[in-house]
Amino acid sequence: MKACRKIAALALCAVLLVSLMPIVFAADAAPALQFDENGEFKILIVADTQDIDKPQKETIALLEAELDAAQPDLVVFLGDQIHGPSIGKSVERTQKALDAFLQPVAERGLQFAVVFGNHDDEGGVSKETQLAIYHSYPGCLMSAGPDDITGCGNYNLLVWSSDGSRPVCNLWFLDSGTYGEKGVSKYARVEQDQIDWYTSTAAALEEQYGEMLPAYLFQHIIVPEIYDLLTEVPASEKKAEDVVKGFSSHSGHYYKMGDGFTAGHLGEAPCPPDIPSGEFAAMRDTGDVVAAFFGHDHKNDFVGTYEGIDLVNTAGTGFYIYGEREYHGARLVILHESTPAEYDTEMLYYKDLVSEPLPGGLTPIHGKYVENIVIGAAAGLLVLIGAGVYAGVRLSRRRKRGQKQ
Repeated sequence: MKACRKIAALALCAVLLVSLMPIVFAADAAPALQFDENGEFKILIVADTQDIDKPQKETIALLEAELDAAQPDLVVFLGDQIHGPSIGKSVERTQKALDAFLQPVAERGLQFAVVFGNHDDEGGVSKETQLAIYHSYPGCLMSAGPDDITGCGNYNLLVWSSDGSRPVCNLWFLDSGTYGEKGVSKYARVEQDQIDWYTSTAAALEEQYGEMLPAYLFQHIIVPEIYDLLTEVPASEKKAEDVVKGFSSHSGHYYKMGDGFTAGHLGEAPCPPDIPSGEFAAMRDTGDVVAAFFGHDHKNDFVGTYEGIDLVNTAGTGFYIYGEREYHGARLVILHESTPAEYDTEMLYYKDLVSEPLPGGLTPIHGKYVENIVIGAAAGLLVLIGAGVYAGVRLSRRRKRGQKQ
């Protein structure tokens, strides 16, 4: 029996080793990120595609239009690539959902990086399994990151000079987690071991290259400090344009974008964890992060500066879960080799990219998911009404027959 177990264990190890070989090769074979001959490096940030294995045609049409308009050097998927609860534990359905938006990237020969959001593994297919699917595509630069810290997908990528001689800037990618402890925080936060990895890696890079490289950070859930950047307004202004009711611990208060914002829309309350983790303080004290980019809140696409760091939200691309009508989109970020601590950015909107009109019904605002629920509920209600009418007619006929007798 012991011999059989040993043989089975060795066989399993062999299978895992073989399955991992193409993953390692795909990551190692990818060329380094590099500024082009004009000294530019373009990043397209795609947030919250959040679709299923039968994706909405509008989601794919917008994604393809974003890719063609941006012509990026790197695509960053900013979390909630799929809506896990709608897919469930099926690896096959998960792969089909991921294939739907990875194929347009692969067809264009683009490199891409990924962070996970709170919905990606919510259906039961692990982040590690999804990571293997990502790695099966050429151009995938995502890494699982250190296996002794929280999360999957904590890693960094250097962007090299146009001549390839030196790194110019650094890109950080963090797994911001899923949900927090019940009664404490709705959403998870970046944990201390992730922060320690970030600070130690930043110090090691500074020692290796003799300078602190300007850096840009990407994660799904925004930091709690966003509420320090917003301006609170009286409840009497709650119906004013771009005024939102706060989320969770900020519920009951109303906010708008203040003087620290330079662009964008505030279409809904930001939904960070309720408890600061020290992540923002670490970024501020380390001094390398120029801007941090977030998704998660589909209707927000603002740029604001807090204590020297830009907090930037990107609106959602997907039409399966709620969105902001024609303001579905993606964010283009352009880095400059000559001034790596500065960047240009703009939103690429559905209204400017796609000639097809928005879908009808609730989809542009509330998503196909909610529309299906509403249609199903309405259909069920009609059935109940019909059944009630039918029962009432039969009862009426019986009474009439009884009266005649």
